[in-house]
Amino acid sequence: MFKKILVPTDGSDLSNRAVRAAIEFAKDHGSAVVGLSVAQTHPYESFTLISRREDFSLLSESLRQRARDYVHIIEDLAEKACIPCQVHTVDSPQPWKAIVDAAAEHACDCIFMASHGRGGLNRILLGNQTHKVLVHGNVPVIIFR
Repeated sequence: MFKKILVPTDGSDLSNRAVRAAIEFAKDHGSAVVGLSVAQTHPYESFTLISRREDFSLLSESLRQRARDYVHIIEDLAEKACIPCQVHTVDSPQPWKAIVDAAAEHACDCIFMASHGRGGLNRILLGNQTHKVLVHGNVPVIIFR
């Protein structure tokens, strides 16, 4: 049914469980996996918290390294399950947009992602990346809760 599944991760426990479920889903359906982690940058916040350019560079590199670590988990699990896999990391202040863009760029026909289930005030203040992917995406989204 799905030939190529985008699997975004933020490294959280729930996201890691979703990754495992996505790998099983891909194995059951003969699909390939594209792993994605977004190094979420906060341009305005960073300038107020960091006084020197060197500190900003260190923070940015730390975020990128964490993103690389997260996608390597996907890569390792896919390899063990004998699932074709490629992984990518991107920098973006809007993870939902990076996810939607990656699905289009890599010709994915499905997105399989976790939802943290935020509601109420947390959803308003923090946003809901999964909801934004559902609203703005052009492919089916499988949500793991």
